[in-house]
Amino acid sequence: MTSRLALGFNPVIPVKDAIAVGQKAEAMGYESLWFHESLYQRDVVTYLSSILLSTSRIKVASGVLNTFTRHPITVAATFASLSELSGGRAILGLGLGSFPTVPKIGYRIFPVSETRPLKRISEFIRIVNGFWGGESLSFKGEFFTAENVKYEGKLEHRVPLYLASLSPKTLAFAGRHADGAILSPALSTVKATERMVEQVRKGERRRGTPVDRVSYLLTSVDDDESKAKEVIRNFYFFLYQLSDVIKPEVLVEYGVQLEELERFRAAWKKGDSEGAKKLVPDAAIETLAIAGTPAQARARIEEYRRAGIDLPVLMPIGNVNYAIEALAPD
Repeated sequence: MTSRLALGFNPVIPVKDAIAVGQKAEAMGYESLWFHESLYQRDVVTYLSSILLSTSRIKVASGVLNTFTRHPITVAATFASLSELSGGRAILGLGLGSFPTVPKIGYRIFPVSETRPLKRISEFIRIVNGFWGGESLSFKGEFFTAENVKYEGKLEHRVPLYLASLSPKTLAFAGRHADGAILSPALSTVKATERMVEQVRKGERRRGTPVDRVSYLLTSVDDDESKAKEVIRNFYFFLYQLSDVIKPEVLVEYGVQLEELERFRAAWKKGDSEGAKKLVPDAAIETLAIAGTPAQARARIEEYRRAGIDLPVLMPIGNVNYAIEALAPD
């Protein structure tokens, strides 16, 4: 297995525990550590700054900040400071935002024909890059304004900028205008990943150079394959995604029967979580997540690499320390 490998986490673990994970990941050769932003959980910038102060080599990334709750000038200044703090180890990952949560604080995401997410993202990165470049910014867009603003510090290290999306247009935009594209928030089939990679490549072809293609992979590892799968089966995020987000057609091509999926979804929507767990098709776990022994997990990671992923970001759940140790880069 090639050596590039990263770890990713939702902001649910205490910051002190995250620092320990960062130190362990650095010692075991992981390239980077990625944290999602959440409206209801711990602050992602606190994670990043704490881990950067407690390590010396590993890169640390937002994976991702949403483009609604922070102004691009604030984000640019924050990551310039994190880069200065760490000697260039900070990575900025941006995304539209979580569609179940962002609307709860007054921001609409749908319909995209009205909310124009790609326009929002393009304005955001234009301001961020201009700020980092030392420009005196005077910009008035549809979503963001910056009037005669200039960074008073000096960016000693270039901050890589990654864009996350499931939208074909935004993925192509990332391939043309960003340093990297984040293709999955955790659950994706290999074939769906291949299709997203091809959208990024459309942008790369226009640009003339490739970008870094990153994907989160929900991961459960145990010496007992059935125990590893059971962890996924009981994970709320997996159940929610399987019920409300994952399109049935991407599972049908892997042998998941629509009737099985409908029985699971009916139980989940009735609030029968225990019954729903029992109805999760094994093939859905095997298709969407990495679940099994270390050898099985390594083989699955290679499938995603062959699909076009440059940097797999493992999201370990269950026996987390065991997974970090068992899957550490060669």
